[in-house]
Amino acid sequence: MTEGRDFYSDPKADSGTCLINETMAKIMGKAGHVGTILSQPPTVFKVVGVVKDFVFGNMYKPATPLLLYCDSSTFKYHHSLDIRLKRGTDLSAAIAKVGAIIKANNRGFPFEYNFTDEEFGKLFKTEAQIGKLAGLFAVLAIFISCLGLFGLAAYTAERRTKEIGIRKVLGASAAALAGLLSGEFLQLVALSCLIAFPLADYEYRTAIHWWVFGLAGAAALLIALLTVSFQAVRAAQANPVKTLRTE
Repeated sequence: MTEGRDFYSDPKADSGTCLINETMAKIMGKAGHVGTILSQPPTVFKVVGVVKDFVFGNMYKPATPLLLYCDSSTFKYHHSLDIRLKRGTDLSAAIAKVGAIIKANNRGFPFEYNFTDEEFGKLFKTEAQIGKLAGLFAVLAIFISCLGLFGLAAYTAERRTKEIGIRKVLGASAAALAGLLSGEFLQLVALSCLIAFPLADYEYRTAIHWWVFGLAGAAALLIALLTVSFQAVRAAQANPVKTLRTE
């Protein structure tokens, strides 16, 4: 609740009241607050509370206007109940008791039940499958990228053989030469991380801490460094006399 109160435990006490969500309150403007009378003859409701927006429809779109009210007059025509059990309740015992009551008062229909979290999880079945496929293809993409990066590093080292030989003759260390060759690739990997970090286009998102992006970027740089370092170190340790004579 962001304003006002929830419904009373006795539905009859709230026969002429309603709750609205934040989106509905924004649409109503100045009238979107507790105490407003909503009238659509012959129905008249008094707003007694405003609730936070929650996902009850399409999870990819913003919340839509919502009005909640109590109406127990049609309860006898419904054969579906939403039951919330207290935390720590023995589910098996609770379901058995509920089933006994339903069978005693509703003999014409079988007692069937399911859990809300499981039903809600079915809505995200496609996303779960996409997540698994994305993980698999991500591994393949990393492997293929490493092969390409390894080949590109080998080509770069071969193309700059004379430069590396001259730098080594002039006193450059093997570590400095390896860093020179690796640095160019690491800059490109860092740039690719900045492009890939934007969040997915979901209306509702899970909060992601900054260190997750830092860890992902560090892992990408480490993989690139390990891939390139072999060729870089090999080129840096080559005999400059032999390479310059060959050139």
